[in-house]
Amino acid sequence: MKRITKEEAIELNQNFINTKGNALDEIVEKLNKKPKEKDACSSWFSIEELQSFIDDCKKANTNVNGFRVYFGAYGKKDKTKKNLSTVFIVPTEAKVGAKQKECIESEEQGGTDIPDLGGLNNGHVGDPPSAQYPQ
Repeated sequence: MKRITKEEAIELNQNFINTKGNALDEIVEKLNKKPKEKDACSSWFSIEELQSFIDDCKKANTNVNGFRVYFGAYGKKDKTKKNLSTVFIVPTEAKVGAKQKECIESEEQGGTDIPDLGGLNNGHVGDPPSAQYPQ
């Protein structure tokens, strides 16, 4: 497990904002036709949501070995979050067959997604959505 310090977290967040945040803000402003509207730069999940998701995935598939976090963006259907960035979490299992030959399994290398188990989304965006770390 690679834990990071507060300083490392601040640096990662600032690097994101400096390299991608402004461009994402411009896209959201343009798509939503709202000057100065900012994109989300964080998502929040309660411990209960995360634990329930983990428990459900492990119960449905005993081969779950971890979780992958994907970046996404809300579409037109979600009026309050339209065009804002999000993350969603999907369970993984060990790679098998040809994929296993390409990489030796370890915790650091992850696994292959288990799409049939679905994913976890609808984390709550920061307050305000563009708030930087730490909030």
